[in-house]
Amino acid sequence: MHLGAAMGDLIPNVGAGTLLESLLLSDERAVRIGAIQALDYDRAVVITHDRWKADTGGIPQYSFLLATAREVGADGGDDDEVLLLRVEGTAPLTLEKDLLGVREEALRDALSRHGSPSPSVVLDLDMDPFTKNRISFTGLNCRILGTFYEQVEDGHLSLHFGHDVDNFYATSTYRVFKPVGDGLAEIASYLKPSDDPIEQVRIGAVRYSSTRRRAIASGQNDAAVKVNVHDFIGNKTGMFGMTRMGKSNTMKTVVSRIFVVSEKRRSEGGSPVGQLIFDPQGEYANPNTQDGKELAAIGEKHVVIYKFGGTGDSVAANVRPLGFNFFDPAQIDAVKGVISTALVDASSDYVKSFVQADFSGTAVEGETAQDGKKREIHAARGRLLLYGALRKADFSVPQKDSGGLPWRAWISMRKELVAKLESDLGAGRVISGKYGSVGVERDYLTEVIDWIVERSEAQDLSGPAAEGLASIVDGDAWKSALPIYTQRSGNRMVSGYTKLKSLKGFHAPTSRADYRNDIYRELQNGRIVIMDLHLGPEKVIRSLSENLAASLMDKQTEVFTSGKTPPDIQIVIEEAHNLFSSDKYKDDLDVWVRLAKEASKLKVGMIYATQEVTGVAHQVLANTKNWVVAHLNNTREVNELARFYDFKAFGDSIISHEDKGYVRLKTMSSPFIVPVHIDKYGAELVNEAREAAGEPPLPVQNEQVS
Repeated sequence: MHLGAAMGDLIPNVGAGTLLESLLLSDERAVRIGAIQALDYDRAVVITHDRWKADTGGIPQYSFLLATAREVGADGGDDDEVLLLRVEGTAPLTLEKDLLGVREEALRDALSRHGSPSPSVVLDLDMDPFTKNRISFTGLNCRILGTFYEQVEDGHLSLHFGHDVDNFYATSTYRVFKPVGDGLAEIASYLKPSDDPIEQVRIGAVRYSSTRRRAIASGQNDAAVKVNVHDFIGNKTGMFGMTRMGKSNTMKTVVSRIFVVSEKRRSEGGSPVGQLIFDPQGEYANPNTQDGKELAAIGEKHVVIYKFGGTGDSVAANVRPLGFNFFDPAQIDAVKGVISTALVDASSDYVKSFVQADFSGTAVEGETAQDGKKREIHAARGRLLLYGALRKADFSVPQKDSGGLPWRAWISMRKELVAKLESDLGAGRVISGKYGSVGVERDYLTEVIDWIVERSEAQDLSGPAAEGLASIVDGDAWKSALPIYTQRSGNRMVSGYTKLKSLKGFHAPTSRADYRNDIYRELQNGRIVIMDLHLGPEKVIRSLSENLAASLMDKQTEVFTSGKTPPDIQIVIEEAHNLFSSDKYKDDLDVWVRLAKEASKLKVGMIYATQEVTGVAHQVLANTKNWVVAHLNNTREVNELARFYDFKAFGDSIISHEDKGYVRLKTMSSPFIVPVHIDKYGAELVNEAREAAGEPPLPVQNEQVS
């Protein structure tokens, strides 16, 4: 039995082109504009007429067209398929020379019949209708993108797309249509059938050209382009384009859409998606006239902003200080990491000693309780010296500790040594605590340390006081921090604490926890976390960003290697060409290289933006799943872009079209590139996100799509 007949018996209308007609070829979805003049396996020449083009609102370059040999309404057959074409230019017709000859002859005739050779007389002649029609036929050079066809899967009829042509017929049998309205939206939003999660959301409207007069006049300027938002979760997305071409607007739109999906997951008992945004210009955290609403408008409960100078007591409850409290023992590991970064340029032994020293006193598995106590005591004494170095580097010492009590540096000190200190310096420098501990008062921090250092060098103490002093200065942590405080290492002078002055931008005296841990918790809870970096010094920003990215990767790796599933996290990065260059990609220890190589397995999605395609390592580009390409201003960048998918076809327009928001979009689920004008991020998208999170809407004002 013939397969088509068998399927037709089992499922009514299968093979009859019902989906092809209802989704693509119905009168309200497609307008006939011509026929096929020539056809092979990858290109087609379409013959059309000026009148037909005018009636359908014009046919700009990069327009989608449909070609089919099937008869609308006919029973199914071998021709139940529709070719998808993309107009890439014009093509000469077979009788092109003859048509040009007709026009030239008409002009010569006009010139011979009139004495005046002026252009208005010769060129504006009235042709007879027959001649005019003959020369109004034109050819369109089209690329065949593939074939739409129907297929039954699990008892359901669905529309499929193949990237080629597996057969073709005589050209005279094909009719060519221009998709419009919902038909165009169906094509632009088509997703490859998949078992992966699918949730389509609008991202913009089809835009073929910079000039939009005919599209607007014919009402064809708002055919929706929908994408599967899950394409962006856990995958790399590249956004390429010059400054002020709408990259940040697109990022906001994607982030907002992912937030909606995340909140739906949460409401259904699933794990949400956290999103971390490195914001070097402050455009995601703050309102601006360029892109409209800020992401923070989604709500204080859902968007957390970390910024230099931010405090937990500020007007906005969701604004947190960006940095560490360098004088908080609970944050000492993070502080040590930043200080090590500042000292890394120096190759001295004292720097290596500092990097290896233990300032946290965290218990080591397998050690005895006594050894653990010694470790803790020596770490606290090393912190005292480090606090003194920070004070000498002009860091402000907090008034209160994390518990709300007056700040003091607590160390273990023998009572005989305490008595000698108070005898020499006077009372009030330290306060006695439990179990032989003393708290060094903040106002006398360097005075007390100087006294300890001087007594150690002078060796003028005796008895229990001398033993107490030796137990302090002989600890590894104290020894490793001493050159930083005194600026002396052995017999030579070193930079010491002056190297720490550049780190003052990291210091947040009101911070009560390591912000990296706080951020990771917020991401686990599905928050949007914005790192507002526009007020920070460049060196500080770079170090802080790398520090945070490394911490995030370490935490995800820890979860992954424990056999558990890491939480979904998205990272948004600007100026990617500075992070993923080919030279840097060779360094496996670089945190951004690690992120690019390992992000996928650790369930970290990445959205990166750059103006320089050539500045991004080929390995990163090759593993980028979603591409958003706006205006680029030189052939070098476009030629690099042309190595991926068929962006080469759009090369000239990418360089010449400087329209903000106009992009060429290729997503993981879409089988072809779609030219799109991205919707403006504004109150409508903000309110959609707020609704998903159970928040009341914000007032909506009239907003123009730019």
